[in-house]
Amino acid sequence: MRGYIRTRISSRAWCDLHPELLNEIAESLGIIDLLGFRGVCKDWRSASFTASASIESTSRDSKLYFLLHNDRDENTILFNPTTNKNYTINIPELKEATCLASTQGWLLISQRGNLFFFCPFSRVKIDLPPIQGLENTPAAAAFTSPPSSIDCVTAIIYKKNDDIVEVNVLERGASMWIKYEYDLKLNQKSFGEAKCATFQQGCLYLMDGFKKLLTFTLEDKSFEMFLVIEQSKDSNLETLSFRYKDKLFSRSNLKKQMNLGDDVTITTCGATYFGSDLEVLIHNENIEAMEGTNAQHFKGIWIQPRFFQLPPNYSWSL
Repeated sequence: MRGYIRTRISSRAWCDLHPELLNEIAESLGIIDLLGFRGVCKDWRSASFTASASIESTSRDSKLYFLLHNDRDENTILFNPTTNKNYTINIPELKEATCLASTQGWLLISQRGNLFFFCPFSRVKIDLPPIQGLENTPAAAAFTSPPSSIDCVTAIIYKKNDDIVEVNVLERGASMWIKYEYDLKLNQKSFGEAKCATFQQGCLYLMDGFKKLLTFTLEDKSFEMFLVIEQSKDSNLETLSFRYKDKLFSRSNLKKQMNLGDDVTITTCGATYFGSDLEVLIHNENIEAMEGTNAQHFKGIWIQPRFFQLPPNYSWSL
């Protein structure tokens, strides 16, 4: 009869895994799983820094996600259109907030009179000087480069009244916005509510919902108005240096994909992202609830899944 010696296999807590193994696990995760990984404990959070930096550096070919939030609570729905999956994430910074711009994972947020850049996946936040009168005013915004860049210039645009389009410009390190106005009546022009904005080589492009394009050049502070034509055989016409998409939420049937009811009203913030050859602009959009229903009001944001990390006490001032 053969005898056996029982050996005790010591159990080891998951949080005690070697940092090298944790790094390998973290680097194999996508943005959603990485968020859960970082929330386990301090050691796991530290081990994920390399993977976070990898996601941060991926600026191109990132699929867009959609964030859905409201003014009543801090829970936000993150929807991945590629996999048709919903995730619930607690993001207090989006409660009673409105997104003005979304570019390469950075959001420009207006919340109860405060303005700040925000990355919802890492919760990094950069406070900006306020703009008086912006609250509850439909607006669009754009920035020339990531807000962590020393050459970042930010612009927030809205219609002050029926005749005046106001452009507020803030350079990196500045403590006050500089205001520029375009008088529609004086120039005998018309322009609707701003639907999207972007910077291209020092020029701000602003589009409304009627194919009107207003440009503002940072160097000489000059305005010009154009009409965007879908197709033309006229070789003398200028070509846009970007593509744009309007009604993307509606045309993608996202309301049905996200299992949202007919009583849901959504105001979306568009985004800019790199396409295959040119930058792509997604228009802001208003999706109404079915008539006769008790509407629930939500806000939506198109966003690239990015993960930014900044030093403690990082600020807009240089």
